Amino acid sequence: MEKRQELEAILADLRKVGDVDASAIVRRDGLMVASDMPNYVDARTIAAMTAALVGTAETSSGELKLGTFGQVIVESGDGKLVATGAGELAIIACLVSKNANLGLVLLSMDKASRKVAQVIKE
Repeated sequence: MEKRQELEAILADLRKVGDVDASAIVRRDGLMVASDMPNYVDARTIAAMTAALVGTAETSSGELKLGTFGQVIVESGDGKLVATGAGELAIIACLVSKNANLGLVLLSMDKASRKVAQVIKE
């Protein structure tokens, strides 16, 4: 299976988590790798902003001596953006519903991030 297909399969598995409405794999420099985002979302903008959010959060965690970065969550009126690192080269971002079971989402994202890191590393 080609890398792109493997990454798209990982995103499809994330979509099966009931509270995940959309997801993407983004390079740490802000370029989109794979996306399962709705048409009304500008994927390039989401990629760039997600990379900036995660980069800033990781730097803040380090500077404040808070330990290893986990995830960044942007909570809004109609839902949440959850983003976490996926190895040294990538980030996973998910759009989740307003009342999402964050425990389940984070567990699923952790599993997906390990898979992404492995696929991209190969």
